[in-house]
Amino acid sequence: MELRIFLANLPTFSGLPPAGLGLVESVLKIASYPAGHVFTSQGEVGDAMHVLIDGNVRVSQKDEIAGLDQEVKDLHAGELFGLLSLISQMPAAATCTAISQVKAASLSREDFDDLVKEAPRVGQHLYYMVAVQLARDLQTRNRSMREVLRREANAIASR
Repeated sequence: MELRIFLANLPTFSGLPPAGLGLVESVLKIASYPAGHVFTSQGEVGDAMHVLIDGNVRVSQKDEIAGLDQEVKDLHAGELFGLLSLISQMPAAATCTAISQVKAASLSREDFDDLVKEAPRVGQHLYYMVAVQLARDLQTRNRSMREVLRREANAIASR
């Protein structure tokens, strides 16, 4: 499988011109990982964004506000994770763990920084993806806080 064709067929990268897609392909590093490999740990700064080529990755979160541990979702081929790792000192919002043998293409923060300098339009596209992920994380946190407030209000009302 040619990586450029794989990327071009993903909605995330479909808006990039061929030259931009080629630049992204040139900085991605493909590797295989065993089941159980932890790509990101919630609350810790990650080192790369990953595009899942083959296998499955479980995304899980511990919500300290609501006091819940939850499996958020399982990722499959074509999905991205670890986007917040592209931003310096941005802790991961979730833990991402391989639940099977995984093949992934990774973009390190350093390679991302170089890519932004070399191809600002491609960098803007990736920054937009990070912004979308941050918005999703904020919505999740907002729902969690509302649930805690609802439970507290119910507890007060039942006294």
